[in-house]
Amino acid sequence: MATTTTRQRASYPISHYWGLVKDMDDSQKLQLITMLAESVKPAVDKKQDSEEYSLKPYTMEEINARIDQAERESAAGLGQDSEEMFRELEEEFAYHELEMVEAV
Repeated sequence: MATTTTRQRASYPISHYWGLVKDMDDSQKLQLITMLAESVKPAVDKKQDSEEYSLKPYTMEEINARIDQAERESAAGLGQDSEEMFRELEEEFAYHELEMVEAV
């Protein structure tokens, strides 16, 4: 498989890719999924091996400091409540579903 630089890659909406695979039979789709999974595996493995990805436990002081900070931000009207977040997610999913239907 040839590699390209990020600058050479084009960004397409998901509907473009759906148009390419919608007429594939199940065995072709399975082969494509396998190829895609294999192509991201090295990147996932590399990220897991990096120090950036390593997890360390929080102390109780750190946890309490994060809670205090979140409470201050909430009292100041910063952030987003879960209802608003879920509404935005539903709108985003509906948009992508519509995009996929229109592509068919």
